Amino acid sequence: MSYKASGGMNPLKGATIHQVTAGFAQGDAISDEARNIRQVLRSWGCLSEIYAWPESIHPETRVECRPVTELDQRTCDLLIYHYSIGSPATRSILEYGCPKVMIYHNVTPSSFFRVYNPEIADELGRGRRQLGAIRNAFSLALADSEFNRKELEELGYPRTAVLPILFDPRRLRVGLRERSRARWQRRRRETTIFFVGRLVPNKKAEDLLRAFSFYQRLCDRRSRLIWVGSAGGMELYANHLLSLIESLGIRHVRFVGHVSRSQLTSWYLAGDVFASASEHEGFCVPILESFHFGRPVVAFGAAAVPETVGDAGLLVATKEPEIFASAIYRVASDPDLRAELVSRGHRRVSEHFGRERVASILQECLTAELTRHGASVGLKRGDNPL
Repeated sequence: MSYKASGGMNPLKGATIHQVTAGFAQGDAISDEARNIRQVLRSWGCLSEIYAWPESIHPETRVECRPVTELDQRTCDLLIYHYSIGSPATRSILEYGCPKVMIYHNVTPSSFFRVYNPEIADELGRGRRQLGAIRNAFSLALADSEFNRKELEELGYPRTAVLPILFDPRRLRVGLRERSRARWQRRRRETTIFFVGRLVPNKKAEDLLRAFSFYQRLCDRRSRLIWVGSAGGMELYANHLLSLIESLGIRHVRFVGHVSRSQLTSWYLAGDVFASASEHEGFCVPILESFHFGRPVVAFGAAAVPETVGDAGLLVATKEPEIFASAIYRVASDPDLRAELVSRGHRRVSEHFGRERVASILQECLTAELTRHGASVGLKRGDNPL
């Protein structure tokens, strides 16, 4: 499928536009974003590959992503760098003389991780410091939310804009196997509250557990809570959550871990309400995925979550367990409200995050940068702030 502006040939046709990410893996939101952008760039007639730091490329994805050490910047008209954490890849690309555009996905504050994994906390801290140090290396810095864009502006980035996530619902196709698995998962017909995302401290699983404790005791004793997402590197945090579950006396809580794409689809189909207590999200792609599958969203209105949700979900201003549980019950038990939220969710995905709209914004931004190609861009070789 081609994504062209109306009125003629795409001005980017024939350009070489590569992307660099800190790492690359299946099921990773930034990796998926890079894949989607590459697909659009190639549909425009661009030569486009994805590169990442060699040690951070998952073995299963080596056919899709190449080591950044193989990137020949002399043949690159424009380089897109996805920034989300401190990475050796950052140092590499600062040496490149070609024009560079950043896509900023946010760096989670290290304070969330310090108690549970100091090493990850240190990486995040370095990422935050690097972000300020490299602001003059990019002729344009794009952010996937206004929340993220404001951070860049506050750090002194000279030119910023918002590029919403290039969402591709086709990767979540529903097949017979997924439908069958979902029916099996729903066989008891209990209310299934679920969340999709890594089991990490900023997503505040403990607050969701406390709300679920009230929900299960006061609203639906047969209800269950499902968390779909990897807990890699977060063993201490996972143990803390298991202790909390025991102390609260709640039942039917399951941490599924990392799943395949088809299994993820099945869990969306099996769920009733997507509930998020997260305190820090630069965007939160699972909210869009929930909209796509017709699953209503109840979320704490922190960071970029309100602008991702828009008017299509129920936002709560407090995580007081009783209030949060009541909001979930309202959505789960009121068919009219549920139908209205489902309708709004579909409309929000289509109108605000539709591929044609986002691709048009991307085209406009990249065309403007290639037009500026003759200007002095970024840091000169040997002037690396890191």
